[in-house]
Amino acid sequence: MRTSPKHLFTLFAFVLLTACGGARSYPKDARTVVVSLDKIDCSDCGDEIVADLRERPGVYDARFDRRRAEVLVVAAPGFDVFTTVRKLAAEDGFEAILGAGKGRYLEHVAFPEGADVRTVVEDGSDVPDLAPHLATGKVTVVDFSAEWCGPCRKVDEHMAKVLGARNDVAYRRLDVGDWDTPLAKRYLANVPQLPYVVVYDKRGARVDRITGVDLARLDRAITKGASP
Repeated sequence: MRTSPKHLFTLFAFVLLTACGGARSYPKDARTVVVSLDKIDCSDCGDEIVADLRERPGVYDARFDRRRAEVLVVAAPGFDVFTTVRKLAAEDGFEAILGAGKGRYLEHVAFPEGADVRTVVEDGSDVPDLAPHLATGKVTVVDFSAEWCGPCRKVDEHMAKVLGARNDVAYRRLDVGDWDTPLAKRYLANVPQLPYVVVYDKRGARVDRITGVDLARLDRAITKGASP
C-alpha cells in the first residue's frame, strides 16, 4: 500500500507537533493543518496567533515553527483552521497561505551600495574562528541574529545608516538559525537574547559585547574602535 503525499504531509506535521510538546492524545477525528505565514517581521507574530488559537473551542493543539514561519494546528473537523489563521494574520498586516514550505519573513534591510557588509552564515552552521572574517584596518561589527528576531532588524537599520556615513566600518552578519544550532552553542551559551553584537577595533581587538538593542552603546563602541 502506497502512502499518499497528503498523508505524508499530515504525518510530518503531527510529528512536529509531538516533538514540540511531547506525546499527546488527540481524538481520532482530529485534523492536522499547517498554515504558512508570509512576510512576517518576527516570531512574536506567530506566537500571538498560536496563543489565540489555543483558547478557541475545537483546537486541540497549536504550535509555531519560527524557523519555517509556519503555524501547525490539530483541531476538530468542524474548526476552520485556515480561515481563522488568515483573519488573525490580516490583523497584523501579513498573509497566510495554506500548506507548508511557503512561510517567509520580511526581506533583509537594504544596505548602501559599496558598503562593507557580508553574511558569513545563514543557517546556524558553525564558525570556529571569527578572526578571518574581520576587516583589516576597519572597525568590524559582528552581529549574531536570526531572521525571526524583530529587534535584530533595528540593528540592521541602524548599521545601514552607519555604513552610509562612514567607510571605516565593516558589518558581518551571522544568522544563528535557533538556539540549538552549532553556531549558537559555540557563541551564545551565556547570551539571554538576540541580537548579540560584538565590536572589534581596527586591529582586531574586541571593544565591546552588546546583548539586545542598545544603539547608543553600539555607536560608542564603534567610535572607540575607530580611535587611533
